[in-house]
This record gives sequence, C-alpha cells and structure tokens, in this order.
Amino acid sequence: MQNAEDAMEKGEAETRDAPPVLCPTSPTLCDSLDDHKSGTTNTNNRNPTLHRRWRWSKTQVSLQKWPQKKYQTPVVTRRLNDSPKGYPNLAAFVDSDEGFAIYRRFGYIQSRLLLNKQEELRRLEVELERMDLMINYKNKNAFSTIDMSGDLAELHKSLLSDMELKFCSYANLLNASHQMLGFPKPAETDRQNVGRYIYNRKPLIQEEASWIQHKEDLITIRAGRENGWLDGVVEGILKVLHCKFIDFLFRSEDTRKKAEIDPNTVMPARPPKNEDKYEIYYTPSRIAKLTNCILTIIIITLLGLPIYLLYHMVHDVGTRNAYMSCIGTLLVFTLAFSSVLSVFTKARRHEILAAAAAYCAVLVVFLGNVGPTNTGLTSH
Repeated sequence: MQNAEDAMEKGEAETRDAPPVLCPTSPTLCDSLDDHKSGTTNTNNRNPTLHRRWRWSKTQVSLQKWPQKKYQTPVVTRRLNDSPKGYPNLAAFVDSDEGFAIYRRFGYIQSRLLLNKQEELRRLEVELERMDLMINYKNKNAFSTIDMSGDLAELHKSLLSDMELKFCSYANLLNASHQMLGFPKPAETDRQNVGRYIYNRKPLIQEEASWIQHKEDLITIRAGRENGWLDGVVEGILKVLHCKFIDFLFRSEDTRKKAEIDPNTVMPARPPKNEDKYEIYYTPSRIAKLTNCILTIIIITLLGLPIYLLYHMVHDVGTRNAYMSCIGTLLVFTLAFSSVLSVFTKARRHEILAAAAAYCAVLVVFLGNVGPTNTGLTSH
C-alpha cells in the first residue's frame, strides 16, 4: 500500500516536471518538436500525407491574409424602349444624355407679361402722383409723417399696397427672365438628335412635337461647353464612319444598354427595324476625350511647326527674301493661334490680344537668339 502511494506521488512529480505538450493532437507538430529536441531534421521518417496536409493548412492561412476584392455596386440603366410610347418614352430619351435636356424659354410670353406689368405699374405711378398733389393741396404738412390723416389717407395706403404687390410680381418675373437668358443655347447637333428621335419614333402628335422647331427659343440646362460644335462635328464623322471598332471605342456599355432592343422582352416603344440605324448615340465623355486630343495636336503644331520653319530659314538671314519669309511666317502662325483661341475657347478680346502678343514674342525671341551658322567658326 505504501509502495502504491509512493508510486503515485512519484508519477505526479514526473508529471509536474515534464514539459507541457503544445499540440498533442497534431502528430506533425509533435514530430517537429522531437526533431527540435534531437537537433536533427527527421525527413525520412516524416509521414508524406501529414506533411502535405500541413503545407495545405499553411497555404490557407496565407490566402486568408490576401485582401479581398472590393464590392462593386451594380448599375441600373433605364432603357429607352421600356417606357411606353408618348411622353414617357420622350422623357426617357431626354434624360438619357445631358445634351438632350432642351426646353423652350417662352421669350415671347415673358416679354408680353413684362410689358403688361410694366404698364400697370406706370398707371399706378401716375395715380400716385395725382393723389400726392391732391393731398398736398389740402394739407402741405400731410407728408411730414407716415401716419397721414384726412379723406384720402386710406385710399393712399391702399394704392401703395396695390403698387407693392404689382411691383413684387414684376420683379419676380424680371428676375426669372434674366435667369432664362443666362441659360446657354443648345448645340445644333443635340437639337438635331432630339428632332430626329421625335421624327423617327413619333411619340407625340405633330402639334405638340413642334416645340423642337423653335430654334431661337430653345435653351439647355446643361453647362456651356467651349467646343460643343467640335464635339458635334466629330460625332457626325463617327456616325458616317460607324463600324464595330468605332462602336467599341466610343460607346460605353451603359450607352449601348440605353438603346438596347431585347428580342425576348416585350418593349412598349420598340422602333421599326428600318429606323434602328438612326439611333446611334455615343458616350459624351469619350467624344470629349477625342476632342481634347485633337486640340492638343493643334496646339503642339502651332508651337512646334513655326519654330521648325524659322530654324531652317535663319540660315539665309541677311537677304531680303529671308526677312520677308520670317515675317510672313510670324504673321500667319500668330493669326492661326488667335483664330484657334477665339473659336475653341471662351476667351475675351483682351485675353486673345494678350495671348497673341505673347505667342508672337516667343517666336521673335527664338528668331533673335538663333543666328545664321558661321561655317568658319564651326570648322575652327
């Protein structure tokens, strides 16, 4: 009995003195611990299956540390042909592009209303002057205070109140007309696109669809563009040369989806087959990028070409023909530079004058610094 108790105490002591087992359920880790204790790597006795399992678990841990792909919110695009024929379909088309947001400003109605209210205020002004003279004739000190008294006092206050209402209405209409005049005119290409869509689809009756024909009365709520007409020219050329490659470059996926015709879906505003060719609309941002590239090429040409020409002309400086050629080159390219500024930008007159003077000065300085080649000095 005593021996048993001694054995138990001895076992507990051995258990307390033994190092803790870190992973008793992992034979691979235990093998690595035994190898670490012995100071050798036991590659021959390692189980190949357990080794592959350990490598796979290590690969999973490394994959978990790899950053996950960000969530991309899907895009919902309104298709034109899904809206019923009529005003719903026309509204979907106008909303499909910023350039198609074209409306009438009703300038004639504004002028009529302003003229009528102006005449009403004029008559009230005459009536006020007449009443002031009558009140002053009866009492010269009547206007010394705002609290008038007398027979015409109440009528005078009523007239001022009526004038206030008329004037506020006139001022609001005048301010609205001023804001209307501030809206830019739509580009002719955008107006033609809207008119062509109305003509092809015929969403409205002829009388109600004639609003797009009032060219001088149309405005757009889109911000003014410096080279809107150039975008229209580029778009027209692309439509003439339209092919799959141009369609891929200048039409985004959303733009294609707007004019998509799904044969498996009932579309209320499906166009006739012979009219599909007219409905080619490009992505405005891609057209703008092409336009910017064209302008960049023009600017580089205006800066580099005259310098190249003057560099080759400078060798003949000293003769009359050379001076005339240099002056002619300066004048031609300065005129071209000024024309580009006036046509492609919204620069004012004094800004164009300053830019043209600076451009010409750069060419003159270049011409003055680059003299004719001295053959004798070069050989020496």
